[in-house]
Amino acid sequence: MTCIELPLEFQTKLIIHIIDDEPSVRVSCEFLIESLGFTTNTWESAVEFLAAVDIFTPAVVLTDLMLPTMSGQELQAHLNAKGSPIALIALTGNGEIDDAVAMLKKGAADYLQKPVSHQKLSTAIDRAQALTQERTKIYYIQKLYAQLTDKEKQVANELLQGNLNKIIADHLDVSIRTVEVHRAQVMKKMQSQHVSELIQKLAMLKLQSKLM
Repeated sequence: MTCIELPLEFQTKLIIHIIDDEPSVRVSCEFLIESLGFTTNTWESAVEFLAAVDIFTPAVVLTDLMLPTMSGQELQAHLNAKGSPIALIALTGNGEIDDAVAMLKKGAADYLQKPVSHQKLSTAIDRAQALTQERTKIYYIQKLYAQLTDKEKQVANELLQGNLNKIIADHLDVSIRTVEVHRAQVMKKMQSQHVSELIQKLAMLKLQSKLM
């Protein structure tokens, strides 16, 4: 985990979304999750969920795999493709363990077998919350990085490599003053008070293969 602080707009209490086409499952999961102190929303289908929820707001989703119209696996693929920070917990029945394990490999936080155990649910939600918060940091930093011009991105990459202004000027064939101007803009747009904070943000993007 990193010590990067998110702006207030991202520091909301996480909602746990429950997606299952069986009303009894939705009710039992809602009861268990709210007993842990979380706010819940319930949905009959992934399609209904996607139509109503901003997928870029940090949240956790507990979803059945065998859903009508859009399966749990398809929902995860959609969230991954959109770069959503939402962490997903797969809810499985008999014979679906292989599918759930495959989802873990693609970024799901955990999977639970029906009927859901109170302790395992609590552990899974803790894991999903941590994953969502880390993904939200990546999403936030991506938005900042997208504001940089091509030249500013070049300067940012040079700074990530630990190069001083004179070296950067030589590499980019510009004056040191030009580097200083671009560097100041990078710091401002990336909302970084110190170079160490900037490097940490850029390193997170590079780790996620998001630094272009």
